[in-house]
Amino acid sequence: MLRLLTLSWQGCNKLSKLKETLIPALADIDYTWHIKSNGCTDNTIETASTWGDKVKLAKYKDNSQNFSEGMNYLFNLASPQDDDLILFLNNDVSFGDTTSIKKMIDALKDDVGVVGAKLLYPNTNKLQHAGVVFHNNRLPVHFRRHEMDDNNSQKNRVFQAVTGAVMLMKAKDYKAICKTNKSGIDGLCEELVWCFDDIDACLAISHNTKKKIVYCGDTKIFHEESASLKLNPINKLYMQHNVSYFISKWNNKYSVDIFRYSENNQYNLIK
Repeated sequence: MLRLLTLSWQGCNKLSKLKETLIPALADIDYTWHIKSNGCTDNTIETASTWGDKVKLAKYKDNSQNFSEGMNYLFNLASPQDDDLILFLNNDVSFGDTTSIKKMIDALKDDVGVVGAKLLYPNTNKLQHAGVVFHNNRLPVHFRRHEMDDNNSQKNRVFQAVTGAVMLMKAKDYKAICKTNKSGIDGLCEELVWCFDDIDACLAISHNTKKKIVYCGDTKIFHEESASLKLNPINKLYMQHNVSYFISKWNNKYSVDIFRYSENNQYNLIK
């Protein structure tokens, strides 16, 4: 069973656009799509309520929970089995084909903990995400962001992390990320506020399960990038806290690797 988890705040139009491209991409896949409406006052509830039994709408009272809290809340409601697949799916995403999700599932081998995807800016062939690397300042950045898609970005590679906008893992590995959350739900680290939560998840799964983090390059997915945060940039208020917390938590547990990838297009390729 594939469980898709999506948070949405005032995003009915984006959700509707996502739904039109997502449903064909889920053909022949056993799935449920769990959507958390964060106090939406647009038409989200009325619209999503008509999308059938496979769409499970959670009506939350407000938009106060951060990304980690919201995803943990949805994960808990979904109540997946350990071997169920969990797909993080931002509401500002759309699919340009019907095969990307299936290719991500194929890439989730027994020794792989997380699969991320190549993401393009909408209506372009320009990369938004082609894996995550760590810069000299020890902070994560999207590899090759704003560069044009090419043969190298279309190949699967191992990274230390990938973005959470479209990210696949097994439920048992989701629960291996953090077991000390204030909500009592095992999963994403709730101390991180709208920043680095996905990177923390990748590092935690890699360290706790010894599994690989894989970037799937043979996908065609478009991502607007932080659409909700552009309307409500709360992440900026917590940036100093997030940076300090992240670096302190993971000090000496990951490597600065940007030059390994930028100087060698064969580095960590999966053949």
